[in-house]
Amino acid sequence: MRYLRISHQDTVCGKDRSHRGNFRWIAFVTAWISVLVSVLVCPLSDWGMPHAQAGKAQGAGSRVDWQSILDSTRKNPKKTLDSHLMLAVSYANLGMIPEATGEFQAIEAAGYDEFGKEVIRESSARVKNSPDDIVSLNLLAFAYYAFGDYPQSVRCFESLATLDPMNVWVHHYYAYSLSRVDRMDEAVDVLKASLDIDPSNEYTHLLLGLAYREKGWYLLSVLELARARKAISALSGLVD
Repeated sequence: MRYLRISHQDTVCGKDRSHRGNFRWIAFVTAWISVLVSVLVCPLSDWGMPHAQAGKAQGAGSRVDWQSILDSTRKNPKKTLDSHLMLAVSYANLGMIPEATGEFQAIEAAGYDEFGKEVIRESSARVKNSPDDIVSLNLLAFAYYAFGDYPQSVRCFESLATLDPMNVWVHHYYAYSLSRVDRMDEAVDVLKASLDIDPSNEYTHLLLGLAYREKGWYLLSVLELARARKAISALSGLVD
């Protein structure tokens, strides 16, 4: 997908591994919009096609009560990098992409490199001792993702997809990471499985539409993007 291969000059965060502190997860949402602006010649509303309601803030069947974690973390008056990260991961698992992006940006602004390395060290140790620790595995997955270490993020998100199979938001990041290591067909399969879990999730339709476009399946791409109008609208506010 072009939206997965845009350079640093084209998006907030790029593929250049020298920008290790940049948050690739910001590119996960902003790059969607930059591609849509460049490839769509008319508003999707002009197609007049049926479309699903945009995915709302819900756990999509996650085994973890992310809402409780979110509420508990928000009550903490001290906004440390750890709390920002927990908020970001909770928002991401609840499908609250703009809110998650805001937390990730706050961490980036405070300086991420050393903090990210520490998160990887601590989370790796916890996962080694408790392989089924979904929360720690999420922290590890997103830390690798932030550094652009997609082979490692694939490994983590693959495990999460197995441990938390009904969580479509994990599937999204898993599919994105797969595409970054040139495993596009597998990414498409993951997104199709996500639709089986939640056919109304517009973010899944958006990612699948852009994946189809990358593969040259333009008619299928348009059909999927037409079902993602509200997701596109929600994400458009993240683009400067």
